[in-house]
Order: sequence, then structure tokens, then C-alpha cells
Amino acid sequence: MSPRKAASGETATCAWCSATVPVEAATCPNCGASLRDGAEGDILGVTQVDPAAVSRAKRIRSARNIAAFLGVGDGPDEDEPIGKVEPPSDEVRQEMLRLELAAIDAEIEAKSREAAARQAPPLDDAPKAEPG
Repeated sequence: MSPRKAASGETATCAWCSATVPVEAATCPNCGASLRDGAEGDILGVTQVDPAAVSRAKRIRSARNIAAFLGVGDGPDEDEPIGKVEPPSDEVRQEMLRLELAAIDAEIEAKSREAAARQAPPLDDAPKAEPG
């Protein structure tokens, strides 16, 4: 039997999942990531763009164009980029303004209370002499 190295009790943080792991560990017990050996070269999808993912996106776009040409798709809406952000509706804008004004009112109220507290005479904690 070979003698086992005694655990030092020191811990480190896994760079991949942020779990606390013993310093002696070669792999993360939580996510299985290698903690010792660095990867050599580029890793597709991690350190560089995966060319397969780019070509896959092009194929999807081509399929949409073919579907639109054949009249299968809904038309020009499908060609618009995914994740398009539209401006908020008038109701949402009004609510945003209402919330902004409420926040400003709360800030003014807090500042006026703070100013009033500074101007108030200090409370005298000394005991008062009783007449007599």
C-alpha cells in the first residue's frame, strides 16, 4: 500500500461552479471539472466560437427563407431577428412615470424629515430639579 497524503484542510474555489473544494482535489466533486490540468489550445464554444454553431444558424435562416418562398411561413415577421425589443406601450410608460414620480416624492419626504430632525432642538437628558 502506498502512503496517502494527509489532507491539509485548506480549501479552494472551483473556477467553473464556485464550489468550495479541498486544495488536494484534482477534480471538482460538485461539477467534475478538472482543477489541475489546464486545457491546451482552443476549446470550441468556450474559448472560441464553435463553427458548427455558426453554420447551424445559417441553415436555420435558409430554411426560413425557403419556407417563406414556398408560402409556408407567416411572412416577413419570421425574418426579423429573434429577441427584438419593442418600445413599451403607453400604459407601461405611464406606469413607469408614476413610479418614478413616487420615488422622487419619497426621496423629497425623506430629505425633509432629515432636515427637520437636524433643526429640532437637542433633547436634554439631564434630570430637572424639582421645585420645593
